[in-house]
Amino acid sequence: MNRINAERDALTATLTDMLGGIVQSVGIDPAEARPTTGHVAIVIEPPEVTYPTWRAIEIHWTLDLLAGTQTTQAASLDLLTDAIELLAEHGLNIERATPITFNLAGAGNIAAYQVKLNPLELLDQ
Repeated sequence: MNRINAERDALTATLTDMLGGIVQSVGIDPAEARPTTGHVAIVIEPPEVTYPTWRAIEIHWTLDLLAGTQTTQAASLDLLTDAIELLAEHGLNIERATPITFNLAGAGNIAAYQVKLNPLELLDQ
């Protein structure tokens, strides 16, 4: 397995552990992200990869945190910000979180945050 895929797998497990009972799913396929009331779904976008020096790799992940349904958007904002705070409290290296509208195919637009991460140290070098 290459380093990018190995780090993505480690990130998936880390996010699931950090968010506990409020996370419904963590994955790379937006079609599988279907948050229900009271839960957050996370879509891991393909990473930006840079090579600052020879053989060194920096992987920059972007997460889309989704919550609620079209009829529960007001309450979903609190759940999204709670999830971001939990991730930060558990030491996830967050660069920034930006509110977005996420279009779920067949379900319409829902509240979301796009969370950009600084390079992580999830794997032994």
